[in-house]
Amino acid sequence: MYKNKPKLFKIVVFIWIVLIILGTIVIYTYLPNLLLKFESENSRLKVEYDRLKTDTDETKYKINAILSLEKLDKIAKEKKFAAPTENEIVTIKE
Repeated sequence: MYKNKPKLFKIVVFIWIVLIILGTIVIYTYLPNLLLKFESENSRLKVEYDRLKTDTDETKYKINAILSLEKLDKIAKEKKFAAPTENEIVTIKE
């Protein structure tokens, strides 16, 4: 029984070395593909983020424009302003 122990130990060490080498090869071949996949997903998400940010900004500007027009109308009604006639409009040139 003790005679087979050194042979068995050598076989186990050899199998571990082969598994480590195969694992390293698999990791080094799979990792670049995984990085490319993550990079493409990241760029797609950046494009979507930019689109959503643009939409959000446009919506904010529209809301602000509506609110400012309502405020101007309210102030004009409170101060009893009237729309100017053609000859009351003055053009200022710089």
